[in-house]
Amino acid sequence: MEQYLDALLRSMDEKTACLELLLEKTAAQAEILAAEVVDWDAFDALIDEKAELIDRLEVLDDGFVSVFDRIKDELETKKDAYKPQIARLKEQIKKVTEQSASLMANEKRNQEQMTKQTGAERKRIRETRSRSKAAASYYKSMNQINYVDPQLMDKKK
Repeated sequence: MEQYLDALLRSMDEKTACLELLLEKTAAQAEILAAEVVDWDAFDALIDEKAELIDRLEVLDDGFVSVFDRIKDELETKKDAYKPQIARLKEQIKKVTEQSASLMANEKRNQEQMTKQTGAERKRIRETRSRSKAAASYYKSMNQINYVDPQLMDKKK
């Protein structure tokens, strides 16, 4: 039983570490999005890194649930025997919950900022296309100023 509880505690420690890394990566994304010119390649790289961390969290969650399901009944019947470990688990679960809430809030802010940045990028692209069309139209009309249509000449005179 002690080994199972230690495994649960180690799993929670790893989960806390993964969530901390996710918070750091999310903060780095926020910095990228706050820049005047967004480095989309760096942003995408952070997304890939975060995906790996999320996959790791899912594995940890699955392992935690499977171990907890094995010892759940014994924990409920012998609460007093494992009181310190249960208290530590509750503390870690509370910390993970706080980190998850913070992560979700940061992700929401990043999503809003990304929506703004992509909108600004689309606007800039539209303006560039508009300017390009105007320049092409101007160039075309300027080339036709000195153009004289061919004229027929009567040679009988």
